[in-house]
Amino acid sequence: MEVDKRKYLRFECLIPIDLIEIDDPNVQPKEAVIDNVSREGIRLVFDIGHAFHEGENLNVQISKPDDEQSLCQITGEVIWARPLGDKVEVGLKIKDMEQSTKAELLDLGFQAWRRHRKDGDAEKKK
Repeated sequence: MEVDKRKYLRFECLIPIDLIEIDDPNVQPKEAVIDNVSREGIRLVFDIGHAFHEGENLNVQISKPDDEQSLCQITGEVIWARPLGDKVEVGLKIKDMEQSTKAELLDLGFQAWRRHRKDGDAEKKK
């Protein structure tokens, strides 16, 4: 049995975002999804087309596609990256993020987790 080394609970959330690499302003924004979020990290899912390397630092701006005002900046370290069908998953350990942004992401994740859990409980009762 594999031991889970995580310190914090992860919330499945599926938040669509536009991701902009700050270090390379010529790169077009990438559509991505925040698949889950915890106090220390996020799992992002991208279309394949960019190579991510373990230990690489990533400085990005995130905005929700439907809200141009929702820009936030995250600095993180790529802990792992792996293909997932025609996508790539990236585990990002958060190094620097405003507390208000982290709180908002955790709240969005928690709300999505609660809805998913309620839906699952309703299915079990059928």
